[in-house]
Amino acid sequence: MSEAAAQKAAFLGGLVVSFKEQMHTDVLVHPGDQSPPIPTHKAILSSRSKVFRNMLDSDECKASAEESITLPDLNHDELHSLLEFLYSGNLIAPYNQYRALYLAADKYDIAYLQDVCRDHFIASLTSRNVLDILELASIPSDTILKAAAINLVVKHMEDVVVPMKYETFVQRNPNLGVEITRAFLREIKAQSKDSRSASCNHRPHSRIY
Repeated sequence: MSEAAAQKAAFLGGLVVSFKEQMHTDVLVHPGDQSPPIPTHKAILSSRSKVFRNMLDSDECKASAEESITLPDLNHDELHSLLEFLYSGNLIAPYNQYRALYLAADKYDIAYLQDVCRDHFIASLTSRNVLDILELASIPSDTILKAAAINLVVKHMEDVVVPMKYETFVQRNPNLGVEITRAFLREIKAQSKDSRSASCNHRPHSRIY
């Protein structure tokens, strides 16, 4: 590890310690489940998210006796994972928190967190969860995650489309159903073209004597 990398790691480690031990905190972040707020540092929140900075600079926040903001979309555990990520840059969270954190990353403009969650979803795509992830990707209009999910649907069309879950999915998301159909037809057309090309390449050439 280079000296610069070591210094950065030590700095981030110090930030995490200050968060965990609640050293010199100056703002409270309330979750949406009525559990106790989590003390944190205004400077960290403001530097990691423009949305947080605007919330903390609002007149309503400044007028309160003790500065605080509320993130109603997150429960206490999800909020703790989010805050720890803002301090460390590493996401250590159970799978059941990723959906809430992914949506929070979009809402509060935390691009790096959204990238981390997206990579996790793409790596965990299966024919069983792909429709849920595709539906999730459409909320923030995440073209990268949506493309990965549709690509998997096309490759495992029979496994995904045959179950009754697909019919319910299409009823809720008719536009996504159309996108899947178009992607599948493009794939069939490409395979047909490749098949014809391969057939021509293997066709014996006539010989002139």
